[in-house]
Amino acid sequence: MMTSCGVKKSIVLPETATTFTPQLHEIINTEIGISLVSKEKSLKFDAIEITKESKIELDNKIFKTIEVGSIFINDYNTEKYNLYSNSSDLTLGLAIPRNGESPLIYTSNNTDGIYTNGFSDNGINFISPKEKIEYIQTKVLAKEKEYFKQEFIYNGRVGDALKFAYREYLNDYARPAFTQDLQYDLSESKIIGFRGMRIEVINATNLEIEYKILSYFKK
Repeated sequence: MMTSCGVKKSIVLPETATTFTPQLHEIINTEIGISLVSKEKSLKFDAIEITKESKIELDNKIFKTIEVGSIFINDYNTEKYNLYSNSSDLTLGLAIPRNGESPLIYTSNNTDGIYTNGFSDNGINFISPKEKIEYIQTKVLAKEKEYFKQEFIYNGRVGDALKFAYREYLNDYARPAFTQDLQYDLSESKIIGFRGMRIEVINATNLEIEYKILSYFKK
């Protein structure tokens, strides 16, 4: 079933979120080369995650397959629907009715007219799938813009010297990170710190470290 209508969409603004891991004062064991503590500041979006594969048919032919684990972000709403898009496939999205009915597939006028003609600038086509689309609500971080991450990585022990690497990531997560190598003398103190972050070292070898976080990065 397909319908076309002029719909006014309103943009959904994400929230700014700061996430710290792991929890404070929790005793943790981890290996060399793995982040001990991290802080992420980013835009957080409401999203849905597909829990069952869905095949979308048009004219009795499979047009698209929505795979398990696919993430759709809530970027627009209308009076009746919350609209979710997938950045890896902009040809379709999911429309969640606000009245609690089953999700619909939606397309807009930037899909080369493949579904129907008569689109307006705000035109949206709704397709009712043959099988119910199953999903769970979730949140996702946007790493393309306004994204900043700090992390502290264990790099091993030589005598009483513990080695670490501090890294920063800005926006595109794939860009080379700013890195600073650090070294601490365990014989002086079992409390180490950097930029407001404090770690209590319980035990450390050249392969792994046991520790707990006393405070997170301040900047």
